[in-house]
Amino acid sequence: MKKWLTLVLALAICLVPMSAFAIDYPVDSDETLIMWKVLDGSIAEGGYTTSNETPGFMKWVEDTGIKVEIQEYADSTSLVLALNGASTLPDMYTVDAVNFGGVMSMVNEDMVIEITPEMLEENAPDYWAYINQPMYMDLIQELDGNMYYFAGHVFEGNSIYRFWRGFFYRQDILQKAGWEKFPETIDEFYQCLVDLKAAGVTTPLVFQGKDDLREMLKNGDITSPFGLVCANEYQTDGTWYHGATQPEYKDVLAFMHKLYEEGLISVDYLSMENATSQSMLCTGEAAIFYGNNSRLSTFKSSVEDGGWLYPGAPLVGEGQERAMFTYADPFVAGDRVFISPDCANPELVLQFLNYLYTEPGNLLRNFGTEGKSYEIVDGVPRYTEFITNNPDGHALDGMARSWGLINWPGIHADVMNAQRHPEDTQVIAYELWSNSDHDLHAITHTDVLDEYVDEYANLWVDIDLYINECRAKFISGEMDIENEFDAYIDHLKSMGMDRVAEIKQATLDAYNAR
Repeated sequence: MKKWLTLVLALAICLVPMSAFAIDYPVDSDETLIMWKVLDGSIAEGGYTTSNETPGFMKWVEDTGIKVEIQEYADSTSLVLALNGASTLPDMYTVDAVNFGGVMSMVNEDMVIEITPEMLEENAPDYWAYINQPMYMDLIQELDGNMYYFAGHVFEGNSIYRFWRGFFYRQDILQKAGWEKFPETIDEFYQCLVDLKAAGVTTPLVFQGKDDLREMLKNGDITSPFGLVCANEYQTDGTWYHGATQPEYKDVLAFMHKLYEEGLISVDYLSMENATSQSMLCTGEAAIFYGNNSRLSTFKSSVEDGGWLYPGAPLVGEGQERAMFTYADPFVAGDRVFISPDCANPELVLQFLNYLYTEPGNLLRNFGTEGKSYEIVDGVPRYTEFITNNPDGHALDGMARSWGLINWPGIHADVMNAQRHPEDTQVIAYELWSNSDHDLHAITHTDVLDEYVDEYANLWVDIDLYINECRAKFISGEMDIENEFDAYIDHLKSMGMDRVAEIKQATLDAYNAR
C-alpha cells in the first residue's frame, strides 16, 4: 500500500474513486471489441508495425481481460473515408471531430452516443473520479452540457509539456555559417537561412512532414513578427478571428513565397515525408527543422558526428517581448475515443478505457511493464536502459510509445514526459515554446452551437479547402500575392466566411457566458 501511495504521489495524481462502484479486473468477458484509429507511425521506431502487437497494448488487453482488435489507417483522411462509408461502425474509434464539422455534427449524424455521468460512475469510476473537476469538464462537456467522448491526453495543471512543437537548429552548421546565436526576429531568421544557403546547405529549412508548413503558420511560430496571432482561428478579448482572413496574413504569405523562391525551403514541402526531412537534417542537407520535441531523441542516434540540435524560440517582431502564439495542447488533448451507436456493449468499452486511470493502468500507460521498461527508484518509476539506450538501436520515443500507451487516453504525467524527453535541450525547448501568449488567444472549444452545426459544416468544408489550396498557390507563386490577395478575401466572403465568423462568435459568446 505504501508503495502505491508513493507512486501516486510521484505521478502527481489522485486516483481514489469517488464512487460506490469499482471495476474488478480482469473482467470476465468473451466479447471482442473493435476499434478504428490512425496508426501511430512512431511505434516503427520501437520495432513494431501495428499497435495490436505492441507490448503495451497487449498487456492492456491482458490486464483488463477485455479482448480488443484494432484496425489502423495510414492517415486521418483514410480513417474519415472509412467511417463515412461504413455500413456498421466499429464499437469505438479515435478521430479528430473537426473532420466531421465538430462533435455536435457527429451527434446529429448519429455517429456517437452520449456518455452520461451515471455510465461513467458505474463503468469508469476511476476516470470519473479524476476528470470530474472544472479545468477538465470545461473542455469535455459540449455546449449542451453533455459528454460524447472519453477524454484523450489529460495534462496536469500548469504542465509545460503541452508546448511540444517548434524550431530546432543544427547548432554546428549555424556556427560554420557564422551564427553564434539563434535567430530571434524575422529579419535574423531570413538572414540565417540566406547564410546557410551560401554555406552550402541545400535546403536550410525543412518541416517534419507534408502538413507541417501549414501547421507552423496555424501555430503562430512565424506570424507574430507580422502582427498576426496565427493563421488559424483565435480570439482576442472575446472577439473571434481567423488568421487566414486578416490583412497581416498577406505579409506572412509574401515572406513564405520569398523563402520558396530563393530555395530556402523545399519545393517538395507538400509531399515530403518525415523520414526524408529527418535524413536531410541529420546529414546536413538542412539545418533548421520545424516539428515535435520528441524527434530530438530520435535524431540523436542518427545525426552526423559532431552535430547536435538546439531549440529556438518562436520568432518575434519589433518591440515584442514574446510571441503572440505557439503550439500548445489544451489540458484535454487528442486521442479522444468515441463510442458508436452500433456498439452492443458500451459499458465494456468504458471499462476497458477506465483501466488507464487505475493505479496499475496509469503506470502501464506512462511507463509500460515493471522490470522491463521501468523500475521503481526511490519511489519513482524510471525508464530502464532497455527504453533509453535500447540494445537494438530503437529510439527512446518509439520504445516508450510501444511499451507504454503514451498516445492513448490517460493522464499525460509530467514525471513521464521528463524522462521521455531527457536531453537538456528538450527541457529548454519546452521552456522556450511555453513562453508565449497562447492561452490569451486560444479557442478551446472548436465546435459550434447545436442550431448552427449543419449550416457551419456545409460552409466550412469548402472554405477550409479553399484556404489550404490558396496558401499553397500563394507560396509557390501560382497565385500572385500582390494582385490576387484581395480577390482571395472577396471569394472567401462570397463562400460565406462572414457567416462563419458570426456563428463562431455566437459560439464563443455562449462558451464564455457558460
